[in-house]
Amino acid sequence: MPESHKAERRRVMKANREAGIGDETGRIVREKEPPKMMSCTTCKLEFRCTKTNTELKKHAEGKHAKANYEDCFPGAEAIRTAALGNTEKEGKSDKKGTELTKAQRKAKAANNMDDLLSDGLSAAPKKKFGKK
Repeated sequence: MPESHKAERRRVMKANREAGIGDETGRIVREKEPPKMMSCTTCKLEFRCTKTNTELKKHAEGKHAKANYEDCFPGAEAIRTAALGNTEKEGKSDKKGTELTKAQRKAKAANNMDDLLSDGLSAAPKKKFGKK
């Protein structure tokens, strides 16, 4: 009879304890890297630096119209490219450039549905059942 997931996990944790890996129960603890924070040079507000930096860009455009994005957050693009480089190493973005955006996928689906509906409505008239 095959081993349950719970039993398999216990077996692995016991092997980890015997090998001295992980904590005292045998669990492997992974520590996350703290998020990279950037502060606006104009108003000193802190924002999390992400792959797209949308919050940073919106803040620069909305709060400081005279200053541009690079003036408010110097070095943000370098951190962004480093973050994008890390995801490519992990293999998360295999099809870079060939993917459609969410809006493009919705538009394509809507066009396909319109085509299907128009084809269905303009088809030959239905056969009538019953006496002729």
